[in-house]
Amino acid sequence: MQSIAEMPFIAGHVALDFVNTAEERGHPDADDALRTPADLTLWGQRHGLIARTTAANGDEQAELGRAIEARELLYDLFFARAHGQAMRKAQLARLAGLVAEAYDAGRLQPADDGNVGWHWNRSELATVRHVAVTSAVDLLRDSPTPRLKQCPGDHCGWFFLDTTKRGNRRWCSMSECGQEAKDERRRAQRRANRR
Repeated sequence: MQSIAEMPFIAGHVALDFVNTAEERGHPDADDALRTPADLTLWGQRHGLIARTTAANGDEQAELGRAIEARELLYDLFFARAHGQAMRKAQLARLAGLVAEAYDAGRLQPADDGNVGWHWNRSELATVRHVAVTSAVDLLRDSPTPRLKQCPGDHCGWFFLDTTKRGNRRWCSMSECGQEAKDERRRAQRRANRR
């Protein structure tokens, strides 16, 4: 897994990029990019969710645990949606609790264009989790199922929104998983030709 500093944001949606901080779930080589509170902080800063200077409050390790727990719940919900499965009531109840907590911590504010939106304190690490869960609800409510996809790349499993006109995007990244699959097909063809 790449470090948080190098991790690409390829999903097309903040909640999916957040879920993609872990990969190869269920595989012996599974890895997690969110190992420390500093990783979560850097991820939030890179995504523009929290300020570059965030004051420590002593709760960072606990917040990392809450963020990872929320991320795993979102993974399960996105997996169900992407694969045409029903979301379980218990999962939705847990998400509702996280979203209520997020909205309780946020403020509804007008933007310059006259629209309103939720805003959280950019100096608090919990803002990453709050943005992830509230934006996940928007995605699960609005996204047509065929546009939410999971990469079939070898040991990948990252989610992404397929925004192509024809809806035929297959890989999280053509330069990574797509190229690996293409190279493997060539190797298999060469092996078959040698027989």
